[in-house]
Amino acid sequence: MTDQPDSRLAGWRGSIRYRLMAWGLGLLAGALLVSAYIGSVYTRSQIRLATAKLQTEVASATARHVETLVAHKLERLHDAALGMSIPPLGGDEQHLLGLLLLKNDPAFSELAVLNADGLELLKFSETKLYSGKDLQDQRNAAFFREASRGKQFVSAASRSGNSAPFLTLAVPLKTEPVNRGGVVAAKVNLKLLHDTFSERRFSHGGYAYLIDKSGNVIAHPDGPNVPRRIDLKGQAKFTGFVERSAPDGNPGADGQGIGGTQVLSTYAVINELGWAVVVEKPLELALADLAKFHRNGAVLLIAILAVAALVIVWLSGKFTRPIQDLRAGVAIMAHGNLEHRASVKSSDEIGQLASEFNKMADVLKNSYANLEQRIEQRTGQVAALYDVTKTVNQSLDLDRVLQQVVEQITAIFHFDTTRIYLFDGERENLISRAVFEIHPESWTGIQRLGKGLSVAGHVAKTGESLIFDDLQSDPRYAQISASNASRDAGFHFLAMLPIKIHGKLLGTLGLSGKDKRILADEELRLLTSMCEHIALAVEKANLFDQVITRSRQLEVLNTIGAAVSQSLNLDEVHDQAVDKIAKTVGFDAAWIYQLDHADGVLRMKAFHGLSDDMAASVSTLSVHAGVSGQAIETGERLVLEDIQHDERLPALSEQGSVVALEFASAAAFPIMAKEKIIGALHVANRTKRHLAADEIELIQTIAGQIGVASENAKLFAEVSDKTKALAQTNQELLDATRAKAEFIAAMSHELRTPLNIVIGSSDLLHDGFFGELNRGQLDATEKICRNSRVLLKMINDVLTISRFDAGRLTLELATVEVDDIIDQARVLVEQINRDNHLEVRWDIDASIPPLVTDSLKLEEILQNLIGNAFKFTPTGRIEVRVHHRPDQDRVEFTVADTGIGIAAEDQGRIFNAFEQLKEAHTGHFNGVGLGLNIVRRYLDLMQGEISVQSQPGQGAKFTFFVPRSLQLAS
Repeated sequence: MTDQPDSRLAGWRGSIRYRLMAWGLGLLAGALLVSAYIGSVYTRSQIRLATAKLQTEVASATARHVETLVAHKLERLHDAALGMSIPPLGGDEQHLLGLLLLKNDPAFSELAVLNADGLELLKFSETKLYSGKDLQDQRNAAFFREASRGKQFVSAASRSGNSAPFLTLAVPLKTEPVNRGGVVAAKVNLKLLHDTFSERRFSHGGYAYLIDKSGNVIAHPDGPNVPRRIDLKGQAKFTGFVERSAPDGNPGADGQGIGGTQVLSTYAVINELGWAVVVEKPLELALADLAKFHRNGAVLLIAILAVAALVIVWLSGKFTRPIQDLRAGVAIMAHGNLEHRASVKSSDEIGQLASEFNKMADVLKNSYANLEQRIEQRTGQVAALYDVTKTVNQSLDLDRVLQQVVEQITAIFHFDTTRIYLFDGERENLISRAVFEIHPESWTGIQRLGKGLSVAGHVAKTGESLIFDDLQSDPRYAQISASNASRDAGFHFLAMLPIKIHGKLLGTLGLSGKDKRILADEELRLLTSMCEHIALAVEKANLFDQVITRSRQLEVLNTIGAAVSQSLNLDEVHDQAVDKIAKTVGFDAAWIYQLDHADGVLRMKAFHGLSDDMAASVSTLSVHAGVSGQAIETGERLVLEDIQHDERLPALSEQGSVVALEFASAAAFPIMAKEKIIGALHVANRTKRHLAADEIELIQTIAGQIGVASENAKLFAEVSDKTKALAQTNQELLDATRAKAEFIAAMSHELRTPLNIVIGSSDLLHDGFFGELNRGQLDATEKICRNSRVLLKMINDVLTISRFDAGRLTLELATVEVDDIIDQARVLVEQINRDNHLEVRWDIDASIPPLVTDSLKLEEILQNLIGNAFKFTPTGRIEVRVHHRPDQDRVEFTVADTGIGIAAEDQGRIFNAFEQLKEAHTGHFNGVGLGLNIVRRYLDLMQGEISVQSQPGQGAKFTFFVPRSLQLAS
């Protein structure tokens, strides 16, 4: 009995049912495992392929966007260079255009204007003020060399400290169509790429960043949380990019990411910049669905095996067929046919597995289709915005640009009508500037709209968009529109968007359609961006027109200002003023009246655009009547834009002279000089015309310059009269001076004769010619001789000064040896230094060539200086030095002493006539102060120079130069 269970167990194990169950379970388990494995491999490959394709598209789109941004900045810089080519280099207009570029585009952080030699003329930024010492020589800089050859320059990305990376852009500055006058360089802050890469997130956990060939991270959505540089050489994936800018040969490959984790990565190369856009997705996140699939597959396998163990005996025949069908379906899907579905109809675990596979195929198909649709839609939007941006930036002809833009918008969004309205100069009305109609018969024909009286006016007033999905049934339309023009034209859809920039409203963009329509959020955002670009084009065109107008006005002011400053002929200034006003500002006629205060009438001084008969009819007017009289009486300008309907004209002009001249618009400006009205400037037009504020300011300035010219002419006449009177007075003074000099000369001559007799008689007495003298008599005669010679020298000095004043002193040139001059000086020294109370040193060059000069005056100069040295040196020594200076072709004389010296404040006045040191008034040092004055005058006459170096108590050193060969003017 005990062996019966064992035998039953052995029989069960050897039975067909057991083997079928074992084989069935084994085959089922194997089939399920193989199916799961194939599904896993297929799913993994599909995930990698889908991720690689998605990453490739995202990387390529991002790379194109980055390249477009950089190209846009280059276009902006080209536009700025085009505007800067009109005014002169380094001028205020270029400075203003540069500041406008920095203000309108925050991406530009710094701008510099260089001339053709590479010198920075202007340099400024939004955050730093540059001075003249900050301007540098950039002639050796790479950007200047490239741009000066007529090419645009784009540098590699670089950083400065902890700041964001930036690019250096440079373009040539053309002053003429073929000549390059300089270079415009700018720094572009790459912080603008932050938003681009912040938006480039895809799927779940995917992100993109920008690098260069050196591994520098230029832009990343996480910014400061990532390293600034990565090692590209250590990653085989980037070898082709680093070495030859090759595209990604293995997109979607896994490897180590920028954060150190395993990722699926793809890159797209921006060849023009040497950059690459890298797109990564963490491997763990990318394969998360596959791990979930594995877990679910394992649970499903256990469940199927458990159920199969119960029913395999009677279900084994039906069990194999569904498995084979499922395997066939999986194989088809594994080959990429996502349209195929498993045809297993059983409702067991195998059927459920087939359903799960079918659901997975549906999910993959829908995901792939939606991804392509979104990428295509986004690419279309970016392309549309790029087309509009390109149109806006390619020309400064605003009307042509606006017309192309409305045509593009109509084609892109399939509207029936697109209109652009812009404000007029007074910002009171909207003017139609561009229209494009699919059905021209629907055009309402409205060219001017008032602010607040229509849908466009309401948007212009509030600055907010208005969109009517169906204006035929929308009650808001009837409340806003006074004309119901769009409703009467049969339109259903109407959208009116504001065109504004930096908070300033410039106009509106109107969009209409015959059918009802709802604008998607993406379309509205795209249209809003296009409005911003339209506003930028309008602002740029307005700025360009302002620059042109201002340049013309400055040219007029410069011409008239030059005439005022260069000519004192008032008639010439008047003629140029009326001519320039008429031609530049565009008036049919201009004329100038000058007020005659004596007669109280206005007399015409110059005219342009009037016939001689017309000018003669109004050549003289009363100052108390008419438009001119009103301007002169009030001192304010008078503008009549519509003469025929202006209510002020009958009261101002009884004669109707302006009307008689057949003018439709006119204006009168008072001409003032020193706050006094001296005349009036008139301008007139034969058609009605509105005078803009800048035109009024220009004419007012010209009137002021005419007043300045009148005052200059008056002052010139007064100066001429005073100059003649001064000339006559000066001639009288010269005659008096000459008479005085002749009197002094005569008196000096008369004094010298008896004085020479006294000196001669004293010398004879002293020498014993009349008999022996005692000691007292010798001392007396010696004093008589010494003081007589001093007095004779004073008389000679006075005579010399008088001859200078009378202009009768001339040079007598001769060839003289320096040794002869020194010999005369030695004789003087022997006479003065008979008792040898001073040491005298002589330092004379032996090789001094002969001099061509006035030897007597040179002797007198040297003797005067030696005499002064002895006079002011009680004890010590005197040095006389003469040196040849061949490099300067002159001879240097020096007389130095160890005497009382000269104070610094006295050194400038000792060369004046009758100037003496304060010590000379004590009685120890006699003289009248003419010696040094004569020395200086002689040296001026002989083309020489003299200087003094001295300190009180330490002596003085006088040094003078004379040319080796004196050349006199013929």
